[in-house]
Formats: sequence, C-alpha cells, structure tokens
Amino acid sequence: MVMEKASASHGLAGTGMSSTEDSNCSSTPASEFSSKGQYKHDQSPARMVEHEDFLTRPDIRGEDEEEIEAEERRRRIKVSQYIQFRRDIREPLSEMLGSALLIIIGDGAVAQALLSNYQMGNEITINLCFGFGLTMGYLTAITGGAAGHLNPAITLTNCIFRGFPWWKLPIYVLAQVVGCGVGAACVFGIYRNAITAYDGGQRQVTGPMRTAGIYSTYPVGFLDLPGRAMQEFFATIVLVFFVNAVACQSSPHLPYKLPLEWNLVRALVLGLSLFGIGASLGWQTGYAINPARDFGPRLVSYMAGYGREVFTTAGHYFWIPIVMPCVGAITGQLLFDFIVYEGEHDNFVTNPVVAVKRLKENVVGSKKRPEADIEMRGY
Repeated sequence: MVMEKASASHGLAGTGMSSTEDSNCSSTPASEFSSKGQYKHDQSPARMVEHEDFLTRPDIRGEDEEEIEAEERRRRIKVSQYIQFRRDIREPLSEMLGSALLIIIGDGAVAQALLSNYQMGNEITINLCFGFGLTMGYLTAITGGAAGHLNPAITLTNCIFRGFPWWKLPIYVLAQVVGCGVGAACVFGIYRNAITAYDGGQRQVTGPMRTAGIYSTYPVGFLDLPGRAMQEFFATIVLVFFVNAVACQSSPHLPYKLPLEWNLVRALVLGLSLFGIGASLGWQTGYAINPARDFGPRLVSYMAGYGREVFTTAGHYFWIPIVMPCVGAITGQLLFDFIVYEGEHDNFVTNPVVAVKRLKENVVGSKKRPEADIEMRGY
C-alpha cells in the first residue's frame, strides 16, 4: 500500500498539481488516468459520433449559434451587393463628375467676368478656365474608370468608328447631360446673390443686363441661321482633329509616339486645344461644340427663372448646339480616318469590307464585337 500511495503521489506531482488538488480528484476513477497520471478523454466511437452531431445537427446545436451565423451570412450578402452596386455605377458617375467639373470651372469663369463687369476676368480667362476644366474633368473621369469623353458627340463617333459599345451610348449621354446640369446648378447657387445684384432680380436672356449666357451659348445678333450652324459644325471638326491627334498616336511613320499612359500630358494637350478653339472660333456662337455642355445648363437656366425664352430666343437656336456638333464630329472623324488614321481598328473608312462583315456579325449576333484598343477621349 505504501508503494501504491507513493506511485499515485508521484503521478500527481508529474502533472504539477498540489496536494490540495489531490482531494478534488479523489472521485475520479483510476481508469480515467493514463500511465503518466494524465486524464484520458473518452474517445470511443459513440462519444465521437455524439460530438460530431453536436457540431452538425441543428437540433443539437444552440439557437444562438445559428442566429449568429445567419446574421453573418446576411451581412456578407449586403456587403457584396454594395460592392457590386458601387462597381456598376462607378463608370457613369465618374463621367458625370468630370462633366460637372468642366462646367463648374468654365461657367464659373463666365459668371465671375460678367458679374464683375469684366474687372475680375475677360475672354482670355474664360477660355483658359474652359481648357483647365476639360483637363481636370478628363483626369477625374478616367481615374474613375470612365472613358472621359465628356461630350455626346465624341461618344457617338467612338461608337461608330472605334468600337465603343453601343449599349453604353445612352448611359454616357445621360451622365454627361446630368453632370453638366449639376455643374451649372452649382454655379447658379454660388453666384445667385451676385446675379440678383446685377440684374435686379429680373432674369434676362436678352437685353443689356442679360445673364443667361453664364450657363449656355447664344449667337451674336448679326449671324444668320446658316452661319450659326456652320460655326458649330466647323469648330467641332477642328475639335475632333485635335482629339484624334492626341488619342491616335499609332502611325508607324511617326518619329515618336505619345504613350497612352501619359494621361496627364494628354489632358493638358486637350485643355490647350479647347483654349485654342475658344480663342479663335468662339466669339460668334460661344463654341458649344458639345451637346451636353449646352443643353444641360440650358435646362438649369430654364428652371432657375429664365423661362421659355432660353429655347425660343434667336430663332430657337437651342437645337443647333445639339445637332451640329454631332454632325461635325462624324464628318471630322471621316476626314481624319481617310487622310491620317492608320490604327488597328478597321472601320468603314479604313477597310469597308471588314467593317461590313463585322456589322453583319453584330446584327446576326454570332460574335461579340471587339472593343477598340484605342479610343478618342476628350471634350
């Protein structure tokens, strides 16, 4: 008996238990201890099956654990839905934000110059600000994953000549019009008191105290309808030439190429191009050359109290900045592709046979039209 007690005492000492713990374990059967004095868990098949059932069977597991897991699943679903929703709207919202910045900087410069009687600005600052607004709007849009067209006429020509998806056309046009309208609304909110002090609260489209020109374009009085249409048509052709010169640096005969990843350089060149158009071709009609830039702010001016006159003045001039930039952009793209373009994307000008074949494939739906590697981007 002395040897048995000594052996048991030695076994307890090996586990680090004190003599007071000996009394607490006195009720444990000897068969539950291993040869080293450690407690043995029951690993019988029946006990293991019972343990697995506790983890897997819902009638054995606790209700609290099920509720926690269900809540975790719902939370993950909501997070994934939010991430997907943000990805879906990121591109059009970026295009809208870029368009808004263009108008905030450009129309803001017009308002500051006009309302200060040209003491805080002039035609040069207005043209510079529209160019800078294009630069920053373009950079903002492409940073958000958008194409950075900021102009429905440019988006339309990309769909026709550069393989830009047609289903994106209405989305981009809506984003551009809404963005320009938001930008004009911001300008009106910032300069509302200054406008009231300037015109005495009488919103005027024509007359000596007119302020509707802050938002959208209006022609000079001596210019007839053909002259107004030709002005916007020709200015948009020049714009398309500039945009292509920046975007389509793909000719093998060039001594150098402008890398497409140099977005900052491209944005600055586009801004300078718009400044040049405004300084040379902007006087007679205000060089809208962008349907969204004119129509979105025109709607805002209508809602801001200027009335229907924003659409009826100058012989219902409002349709010319919408239609003629689109016609001019298509014409300019045809001329550029016929004379200059040597890119990788075949169209009706560079390779009519391939273009007609691709069009048939798209109509039949046998193949998905590949998107262009090079797109025109800009105002």
